[in-house]
Amino acid sequence: MVKKLLVPLLSILFCAGLFLSPAPARSAPWRVSSYLDSAGEQKVPAVVWQFKPAPANPAAEEKQVVSLVNQERSKAGRPVLQADDRLFALARERARELAEKGYNSSSLAQVLKTAGIDYLYAGQSTVLAPSVDSALKALTGSAASRQEMLSARYERIGAGIARQGSRLYIVQITTGGGDEVRSRPAPNPEPQPVPQPEPQPVPQPAPQPVSGLTADERQMVDLVNRERAKNGLPPLKVNPDLVKVARLKAEDMVKNNYFSHTSPTYGSPFDMMRQFGISYSYAGENLAGAPTVESAHTNLMNSPGHRANILNPNFTRIGIGVVAGSPYGKIFVQEFIG
Repeated sequence: MVKKLLVPLLSILFCAGLFLSPAPARSAPWRVSSYLDSAGEQKVPAVVWQFKPAPANPAAEEKQVVSLVNQERSKAGRPVLQADDRLFALARERARELAEKGYNSSSLAQVLKTAGIDYLYAGQSTVLAPSVDSALKALTGSAASRQEMLSARYERIGAGIARQGSRLYIVQITTGGGDEVRSRPAPNPEPQPVPQPEPQPVPQPAPQPVSGLTADERQMVDLVNRERAKNGLPPLKVNPDLVKVARLKAEDMVKNNYFSHTSPTYGSPFDMMRQFGISYSYAGENLAGAPTVESAHTNLMNSPGHRANILNPNFTRIGIGVVAGSPYGKIFVQEFIG
């Protein structure tokens, strides 16, 4: 039953303590990956992962997460999700890893496969917030995240919580089956390597001043602001510092041949922004690999998570970096702050 699996793209939002986590994207001819609310689909890579979760004994706050999610589903006329001890154990381990490292070293597909959990659909939402109630409020306030929470294709749920200072990492994992799987064009997946330990991020020298946007970068900014105008949102202003960061991230991805929000050179997008002195209350990142600006933009807008970043009313500034030389043609990096 796990021969042809699809997994929603996982994404990240940071808003005054809210944090949602990334996942790997799929193979050429194009790729997208977002740091906001979970949505979209991807092929499941066959990668080795060694973690075996311990039996779960859900804590009161973890049960509260599931209860609040099911309350929202009941209000919307959706069937409640069944609590699954295996998902509680996986979610707790992923929350613990986030609290210790700041990222998950393995994809959701990998850990589900290793744990022997069969599914057709799976999703993860990760939130960094002061309380369970504030986390759920933030999730339900995002259209894309709420859509994922209320999705009829999910049947089971587990939640895990790990504390980091005064804040909680809250990981929610949902799985389910379905009579049909939405298809999206993609070539045969390339063989995936066994994950290797990632080097620790090291501070990098400040990038050179931006002399202006390239034609591709300007075109992508125009397309983003055109979408925002259609939805009654103000345009995003180009931030030169964000452009520098976006270009460096795109160059790093091409140079080191990876496709991930977590850079072996700079760390997470938020780590990188801080390294270059960029402050924010809200931040997000979209990644795409495609031959043209138009195809990258179309693919991003067709994924609810990436679309949510582009149409997020909390964002006011944008930086775009476009670098050629990847297997997909070009790498596109969109950085958002507000």
